[in-house]
Amino acid sequence: MDSLPNRSVDEDMRNIVNTSIKMYNSHTGKKSSRKSPIWKNLQGTPRQPTNVECGYYVMRFKKDIIHDSGLAFEKKFDKKKEPVVYSQEHIDEVKLEWAEFVNKQLQNK
Repeated sequence: MDSLPNRSVDEDMRNIVNTSIKMYNSHTGKKSSRKSPIWKNLQGTPRQPTNVECGYYVMRFKKDIIHDSGLAFEKKFDKKKEPVVYSQEHIDEVKLEWAEFVNKQLQNK
């Protein structure tokens, strides 16, 4: 989910996610036929224009994955000639949701 170009998956992060999946499966009683998850580098993921928008890009990317009930994001973000681009409207939507969440939390204190 790294929105910076040409990055590889950090080994520590890979281990954290693999362990989390194993713990979740154990907790829910799910049995997996695989020993560990299959990791794929999706080259078509949206790329941030500079190194200061990463938080909003990652949040938007996560939102797209969560709302993708058909799990088609793998095909959407696979290698493409034209990478997916988030418009300013996409990023502003995430900023507004974040601001509303923080405001709600502050009002509850």
